[in-house]
Amino acid sequence: MNNIVSWLTKRKVIFISLVGVIVFILSYFSKDLGICPRGVTYCSDYSKYFAVYSLPFVSVFIFSLVTFRLTETTFYLWKNFSVWAIPVSLIIITFLPMRTHGLDFVPILKGNTIFFLTILYSIISLILIFYKSLKKE
Repeated sequence: MNNIVSWLTKRKVIFISLVGVIVFILSYFSKDLGICPRGVTYCSDYSKYFAVYSLPFVSVFIFSLVTFRLTETTFYLWKNFSVWAIPVSLIIITFLPMRTHGLDFVPILKGNTIFFLTILYSIISLILIFYKSLKKE
């Protein structure tokens, strides 16, 4: 795990997250872009999965741009948090259903959960970045 963390530099994180953002945009707007023909359900189902799993990369891309000009210690603190937070959130949503049968009292779905986890990740990232950048070294 240390090899992966040390391998991720600022530029590599920006590039990887940019690829994730492109996958999110292409999968989310797959019908509008003509990637999935209208009426083909399996294509739209797969594009929903790609959109759900690539949504966290939007916030990773934004925060990688924010930390690009900040000090290395701020970037490494945020990177160490992101290296475990993103995989854990992806593992959590893997076991949740994409849709329910409508009789659930509190439906917990992939889309809702990843949206909540992305907001939580963003809030924690903001706190870490502000704390580390304001702290005197």
